[in-house]
Amino acid sequence: FLLALCSANDFEYCTKNGHDYGVVSWIEVFRVGPQENPTLTINVFGTATKEISAGTLVYVAYRSGDFTGLLKTYDLCDVSLACNIDSEIEAGDVFDFSLKDVLYVGFDEGIKYSVSLRQKTAEEEDPIIKMCIDFKVPASASAFVSI
Repeated sequence: FLLALCSANDFEYCTKNGHDYGVVSWIEVFRVGPQENPTLTINVFGTATKEISAGTLVYVAYRSGDFTGLLKTYDLCDVSLACNIDSEIEAGDVFDFSLKDVLYVGFDEGIKYSVSLRQKTAEEEDPIIKMCIDFKVPASASAFVSI
């Protein structure tokens, strides 16, 4: 079964350059599977303000206090119909991507989830964050988050 989660006040950009790649319109978060061992599906919708290359990575992480844990990494073209290995998402294009089977670490007021788009470069060991959003996953709430 699917249980929709999140509320409008839990959505924000998480870095000063948080939206280099685009503007996120809303996200949907669904808890999937049995209550004792659920996963999350996170759907992100927005508009690109710059080209987003086919090699872009999508990271899903969570933060609790000073601890940050990486939950899952995706290739953008594996989770977005707007992207394929031969072309990028063009500036002005509407994008959406669906991040499935994300580990649900539980509900705690101090836990924030984050979804970021990161660009791989030859010069940098770690991919550069180009867009990042933070949100909380409450025990239960409305179906989508928007700003």
